[in-house]
Amino acid sequence: MHAPVLARQLVASLLGAAVAATLLLGGCSMTPEMTAPEAERELPDRYAPAEADTSLPEAAADTARYASTRWWTSFGDSTLTTLIDTAIAQNFDLEAARARVDELEAQFRIARAPLFPSVTGNGQYNYQNQPANTGIGGAIGGGGGEDGSNGGGGNDGGQQQSIDRFAFSTYQANLGVSYEIDFWGRVRSQRKAALSQYFATAADLQAARISVISQTISTYFEAAALQRQVELGKRTVDLLQQRLDITEDRYARGLASSFQLFTVRQNLEAARSEQPQLESQFYDARTRLATLIGRFAGEERALLPDSIDASVDLSDIPAGLPSDLLMQRPDVRAGALRLEAARQQIGVARAELLPSLSLTGQGGLQSASLSSLVDVDQRFANFTAQLTAPLFQGGRLRANIDAAEARYRQQAANYQQTVLTAFQEVNAALVAYEKQRQRFEFLQDQVASARASFQTQRDRYERGIGDILALLDAERALYQAQTRRAAARQAVVNARLAVHRALGGTWTDADGADDPRLFQ
Repeated sequence: MHAPVLARQLVASLLGAAVAATLLLGGCSMTPEMTAPEAERELPDRYAPAEADTSLPEAAADTARYASTRWWTSFGDSTLTTLIDTAIAQNFDLEAARARVDELEAQFRIARAPLFPSVTGNGQYNYQNQPANTGIGGAIGGGGGEDGSNGGGGNDGGQQQSIDRFAFSTYQANLGVSYEIDFWGRVRSQRKAALSQYFATAADLQAARISVISQTISTYFEAAALQRQVELGKRTVDLLQQRLDITEDRYARGLASSFQLFTVRQNLEAARSEQPQLESQFYDARTRLATLIGRFAGEERALLPDSIDASVDLSDIPAGLPSDLLMQRPDVRAGALRLEAARQQIGVARAELLPSLSLTGQGGLQSASLSSLVDVDQRFANFTAQLTAPLFQGGRLRANIDAAEARYRQQAANYQQTVLTAFQEVNAALVAYEKQRQRFEFLQDQVASARASFQTQRDRYERGIGDILALLDAERALYQAQTRRAAARQAVVNARLAVHRALGGTWTDADGADDPRLFQ
């Protein structure tokens, strides 16, 4: 029999004993069963806010399905898609969130490791040199002594008797295996808790991803709205300057009052004073885009066109969305998973009150010479089974259970608050989007009316029957209406993004889909 065969037999015997004990007692667990939190049990069936003016019938809502598509591509803006893809790849907040997921994955593997035997290999060399009349040699009277006796009764002629010595070397190579049988499921509960924490952190990553995508979209449309307002502001200043020139001429000829003159001047200065602030806000929005995509301020210009033309998605959101989709929202999922981790930790704390059984085995070869170390006759082996039970630890273990149960109650309260808040946010976001959409449509009508008035005044002026001042006023009113519409456009985008963030993703009206699910 060779040494490797001996090592394999030792490991196989220990593993067999461990597996048998684990299979026999694998069903034992000290983790308590808990009912679902009240907020989850009493969650309403559907989102149906009375204030929302929905256009889809209830039957159509039954076909609503969440899609795993890149929902931001529905804006049809290649620049926006490029910005979002860049942000997903290079945003440093997302990079940190991904690193946290990697850390929790490693923590899960650490928690899982005790489920497997621990195997160690060891090689040792030991040299020992000592007097023969000490230790075991002295106990059996060997090696001579200082009294002149050497065990043979002779005399050395008055010279001091020399002391014999022991000198020897030992070579040893061994393999050790240890395993703690998880009788009460303590390690399995730790593994499940670590796995739940890992998935909760992965959900946090999805929430961070949605947040970065939403911020990128919002900031992009904000920059577009501000750029449009800056352009309209410049046109308004030019119109007011023309208006002032005409009014000054009319005032010099006694056709206009001083009040009219001062009013036009005040309007011009007010319009001029708004421009620096708008330009500053536009620069701020652009540079925030740079930060979101992981670039220095100014580098975003390479990705932005000279004129940002962002279209708004005004499509309806299906009525009667099933509210259980809320349970797929990342922060709700994370809360549920952390609640489960806290439940498993109660099982860990309870199992620590009970005895633990560990198996330890060691086997290998031992020899006084290196050349004979590979001889199988030099083998040795030992096996130990140890049962350890906590008898008294000053109440520490009981306190651990109380602390674990308290942490579970904390997570349960936090989870219920998350569910309630999320449900409220979805309802509020649905109503806000509908109202902002209505406001934007009203402003669309106002712009159409202002444009019609401007066209009328221009036609009258070109036919020689109109007044230049009326034409300038009509054009200025058109610019003002367009400015309000640009701001309303941004409000609609933010309201729709609020729905995306509240639901944690997007939706589609695809028939034939599987059960409703929410993706990011």
